[in-house]
Amino acid sequence: MDERSKRILLEKGMNRMARELGRRGINPMAGAWSVPTDIFETDQEFVVCLELAGVDPTAIQVIAEETRLTVSGERKYNFPAEVRRVHQLEIERGHFEKRISLPWPIDVAAAGTEFRQGFLVITMPKQRRRVTIPVSAG
Repeated sequence: MDERSKRILLEKGMNRMARELGRRGINPMAGAWSVPTDIFETDQEFVVCLELAGVDPTAIQVIAEETRLTVSGERKYNFPAEVRRVHQLEIERGHFEKRISLPWPIDVAAAGTEFRQGFLVITMPKQRRRVTIPVSAG
């Protein structure tokens, strides 16, 4: 790839990124991309599913706190050196970070993850908000 093609590729990528980040209300200087995410709950747990195709699972960090989940990492994807012209750029790459506030406290010690077919699924059991304590007679 010659220098002119590299410059054009870089300009197009930066313009597309700035437009996309601005549309999402994200500071373009932050340099992170937004991960498509589904969040749902059952009676027993919260489930968060993140679309992370192309991300090395060992490059993902998951931090679960009582009412907050933070997932970060990096998707590395480089063009082969022999590319002469780029016709389309839609794949997000680089650092990402997703912060999710949870409406209920979770059992952090029992949270689990599974990475399968490009999706990271995080399950977090809800903490019991109310328990019945048996009364013992002494």
